Amino acid sequence: MRTVKRHIIFLALVLIGFNLPAQNITGTWEGDLGGDQFLRLNIIQTGDKICGYTYDHVKADRRSFCKAFFEGYFDKKKMKLVITGKFFIHNSGSHTLMKMNLNYKVFRGEEILEEKPGAASILSSLFAPFNIFEDDPEARASSQYVYIKKVSDKPYEIHELMKDCIARDKKIFDTIAKKVPKKPKDSLPPVVKNIPVEKPKDSLPATVKTDPPPKKDIIPPVVIKKDSMVISKTLDQRKNKEQSRITVGVKTINLKVYDNAIIDGDTVSIYYNGKLLVNKKLLTVNAINIDLELDENQTRHEIILFAENLGSIPPNTALIVITAGEKRYELFASASLEENAVLVFDYRPR
Repeated sequence: MRTVKRHIIFLALVLIGFNLPAQNITGTWEGDLGGDQFLRLNIIQTGDKICGYTYDHVKADRRSFCKAFFEGYFDKKKMKLVITGKFFIHNSGSHTLMKMNLNYKVFRGEEILEEKPGAASILSSLFAPFNIFEDDPEARASSQYVYIKKVSDKPYEIHELMKDCIARDKKIFDTIAKKVPKKPKDSLPPVVKNIPVEKPKDSLPATVKTDPPPKKDIIPPVVIKKDSMVISKTLDQRKNKEQSRITVGVKTINLKVYDNAIIDGDTVSIYYNGKLLVNKKLLTVNAINIDLELDENQTRHEIILFAENLGSIPPNTALIVITAGEKRYELFASASLEENAVLVFDYRPR
């Protein structure tokens, strides 16, 4: 009898094990940061690696908000999520980048991430500006209570930066592919057996019109041509403000231009050395992709972002991801109806 009981207990434990959650934290998490802020985490998990971005705002003033890209890892043994803020996508207030150590648990059927900072975490946050406890003083340990619940198995938004984060390690999006269904491919037409029908001898052959094959909705990268449009008079009427300058050693570079905040209808035109590359394009989370070949006869090269409007939240802001050989840069630009945002490349061949 005791042997039978042991088998029953063992079987019950096995069944419980099968019903435990897989601890896949891909999805959207929402809750409280401290007592006065709303916090949302958008997460993609591939293996132990975590990529995503935070969005938080002060509950009493939604205009004070920030959006920050982060990377991290999930420790399945300790059931702990560790993330580090890398840079701001948008920051409208006095928000700071943070490091979070969140404990994962399931309570009453809900998945929860929670952090209860201790004395060490509070001291780390207080002395972060002096670089005493942190290697990266800009990413401060959270000294606030964090309590968020999983509200969806899908991220609220899959930012291109999240995909780039995973792609840098050459990993496949197995996790997110299971969560976000892809558009089904056009199914093959059914096999129809053609039965010949005899036509009267005096009948004319039927004219069959075939529709041209549908064009694929693919936007090719923008490549500079010699006949590109010259700089417009309106562009000359605004002040050019240099906002970033980098040195590149290769003449072929790639630019990806995104809206770096809430998608609010920002539209831009983009010029290279006075020639129009992109005309009145809407900034979204999907990149405006530009393949650019620098003129080897000059060392200074200018990319100008011309604001066609200011969207619903001024000014017109953009995130520009630049790939030049093996180097990668992430720059921010802000244009208005009075000033153009200028990005300068100093070309120094290797």
